[in-house]
Amino acid sequence: MKLLVDARPIVDPHMGGVSRVARALIFAYAETFPQDELICVTTGWRRPILPDALRLRPNVTHRHYRIPNKLWSIFAWLSSCVHCSLLTAHLSCDAIFLPNLGFIGALPQHIPTVLLLHDLSFLIEPRWFTWQQRLWHRAVRAQNLIRSATRLLAVSETTKQDAVRLFGIPTDRIAVIPIGPTLSAMLGVHEVFKTNGHYVLALGANDPRKNVATAIESVRELRMNEEFRDVTLTIVGASKRHDRMSLPEWIRTVTRPSDRELVKLYANAAAFLYPSWYEGYGLPLHEAAMFGTPCIASTSGALPETAPSGTLFANPAKPHEWVEALRMALTQPPRPPLLTNDSAWKEAATILREQTIDGPATLLNYHSYAGCRHRL
Repeated sequence: MKLLVDARPIVDPHMGGVSRVARALIFAYAETFPQDELICVTTGWRRPILPDALRLRPNVTHRHYRIPNKLWSIFAWLSSCVHCSLLTAHLSCDAIFLPNLGFIGALPQHIPTVLLLHDLSFLIEPRWFTWQQRLWHRAVRAQNLIRSATRLLAVSETTKQDAVRLFGIPTDRIAVIPIGPTLSAMLGVHEVFKTNGHYVLALGANDPRKNVATAIESVRELRMNEEFRDVTLTIVGASKRHDRMSLPEWIRTVTRPSDRELVKLYANAAAFLYPSWYEGYGLPLHEAAMFGTPCIASTSGALPETAPSGTLFANPAKPHEWVEALRMALTQPPRPPLLTNDSAWKEAATILREQTIDGPATLLNYHSYAGCRHRL
């Protein structure tokens, strides 16, 4: 079988967890099913380099369209209007895998397409996103793309139920995949010696959905206690605007760390705070727990469902709960690293292949259903 893969998410260093999940899943597919050919498609003026884990596999082919991404986006938007698929215009394949939403063009009805859903936060609360991000979701025709896909994969049961509730999609069209280790698998990092850091780690300084304000307030209140006076806060994902702000001396910002730098931040943090208003999975919790770092997570979204064992929970709207949870995390004995499920990605790859094989038999009826019920 020939599987065409939109490989743009796996070569974009700024996509964070989406990129790491996509890389791990696609690599697991190539490794688990060596008899299948994977055609990885990318766009851009410069030809990107696929990760070695994929580039060196004999059953992986890289097809690059040498066209600026902005121009490609315009073509993809126009092709959506006239129901033309750019992905399959010049390539023959048996199925298509989309590891994330993006500028694709209209999906071909004669080829099964599987789309991976990470979360639907852009529909649940648009105010979490900037006007540019909201415009992007409209431009890529995200809702049409979700409705038109033959099958959907979800990273959690919460994301699956969100898709069922928001789109009315039958539950048998959506499969939940297990998520395995990402950073350690891709970097070959299995052991990092902790340096007993006194900093608390949080993510998403420029993302309202991550609710960094609660992390800042909880550390501020904790530092009022003499016992925790030396505790500092490191925030990942700060923008240039945050760099210009007058922040207290106990807050440090890291703009765009590499995967290897992120590993060090996770491993050496005294605790990891994740007070997000909504998540479809919560990958950073698992990445931090892999190194024995105590984690405190929000009670919202899929986090109670997907957080690793031993995670402490607090209401994202109540900083005082985070202060108490943080106090517990910093005073309890060190935790052993989380035991990762190394077979998870193989299971996920198997589910992906099953969805592509099952797709053609029900493709016509599903597209008719989507067109009648959900035409925009």
